[in-house]
Amino acid sequence: MVGGGPETGERPATTLVVSGPTTLVEAPRWRDALLAALAQGKDVRIDLATAGPWDLAGLQLLLAALVSGRKGGQTVRLVRVPRVLLAIAEQAGLGDRLADAIESRLE
Repeated sequence: MVGGGPETGERPATTLVVSGPTTLVEAPRWRDALLAALAQGKDVRIDLATAGPWDLAGLQLLLAALVSGRKGGQTVRLVRVPRVLLAIAEQAGLGDRLADAIESRLE
């Protein structure tokens, strides 16, 4: 799940691949994975291509990771973001909070 990956800018980045459900039931597992990625002290790329289904708990985890990264001086980027996540964020009025962190989207 967590490993070294491509670089974000000039700084090395850790890539976290999120696969499978990202809902309230799985929130503790993904919270731990996000915390482990951030604890490495590098920028973080979160690959969401194989994640889903989604609910607000999954969205909240991503938003918390963005805030934690900023507080720690790390850049957190979202890659291969699925449409369903973008729709949930928009419906919750939080689409703008994700927008700056999105590196790429799934079509």
